[in-house]
Amino acid sequence: MNQKKYRNVLFISLSQFGIAFSFNFIMVFIPFLIHDISPYSSRETLIWVGLIMGAPSLVAALVSTFWGSLTSRFSSKLLYMRGLLSHAILVLLMGFVSSLPILLVLRMIQGVLGGISTLGLFIVSSSSSKERASRDIGFFQNLMTLGQLIGPPIGALAASTLGYRGAFISASALVFLTLAFCSFNVTEVAHEPGRKPALGKHTVNRRTLIGWGVCFTATVQLMFLPSVLPNVFQAFKVGETIALKWAGQVVMLYTATAMVGTYLLCRAAGKMRNNRLIMTVGTLGVVLQSLLCLSPGIISFVAVRMLQTAMIAAVVPLMFSSFASDMDGRGIGFLNSSRFAGNAIGPLIATFVLAFSSLSWLYLSVSGLSLLALLGFALYSGSPEGSVCEGGN
Repeated sequence: MNQKKYRNVLFISLSQFGIAFSFNFIMVFIPFLIHDISPYSSRETLIWVGLIMGAPSLVAALVSTFWGSLTSRFSSKLLYMRGLLSHAILVLLMGFVSSLPILLVLRMIQGVLGGISTLGLFIVSSSSSKERASRDIGFFQNLMTLGQLIGPPIGALAASTLGYRGAFISASALVFLTLAFCSFNVTEVAHEPGRKPALGKHTVNRRTLIGWGVCFTATVQLMFLPSVLPNVFQAFKVGETIALKWAGQVVMLYTATAMVGTYLLCRAAGKMRNNRLIMTVGTLGVVLQSLLCLSPGIISFVAVRMLQTAMIAAVVPLMFSSFASDMDGRGIGFLNSSRFAGNAIGPLIATFVLAFSSLSWLYLSVSGLSLLALLGFALYSGSPEGSVCEGGN
């Protein structure tokens, strides 16, 4: 790989770290901000939390393909730079908003810009040789995951020390910094003539839909909790100030175990039938999710949550490996949309269920949803066994 292409991979990946970091940096304290500025009742406020938390991922699921299609007509670098700039401005504006409807609109626009990760992936893959493509895309994904891991605790600390406005300004400054580095170090890439997409099956059939459902419910399990963390801490009688400081640590802990669990369980895929491994870890994830109801204190709650995410996070890459050899890019793209949908719907399910019931019913509802998807997979799991498990949570 020549020097220019290496710099493309490095700085685009670093910029994705910056975006993932800033997104998760603000995600952990947004529920607390909403509760602080909301003029509505507790029930109505919970619904607003779900809408505002879930909107970016829902919109991103709808527009990510659109961003990829733009690369054939416009400069991918220019599109990416403009996306970074717009993202930085949006995060900055959020620090000066005291209206929930306006905050929702800004988050929806942020979701539209979430599709620039598709552009980043295009630039990285176009800058890589066939021999290094998997390694470079893995580096790209790992830096995104790193941003997701360390963003929440630092965001919670920033909100508690700098205030919400100061935290938004800090997150915006980081995106501006990544924009500056990319503008000077990333070079334009072009389509390689003669490169054709792989051919394969891409029909959306019953088996594909069942796989989509399992990935969707697994992602819901991973993503539902941050939107109701203020309520969880309140249920365990943890003070608001302490809760805000510890919210990021909690998210960081179970994200770390999700990464470790995914790595170890994917390595085990070569020693155990893939479908059986999916059923085993998925079922354990459902059981541990249900056990959250019985946690007597915040420490045991966090411990169970860490074990649960270690199990359930592996389901998505294991499922992808089951389908990878049997589907083309469009089919894999459809399967991948389950993660966007889970990111969006997880907070909505959490806040809507909690608005009309209790935390225990919420945990059991998420468990029940996942159990139904696993039962469907057990009945119709005729998909080919994947021999390789790739990816992260």
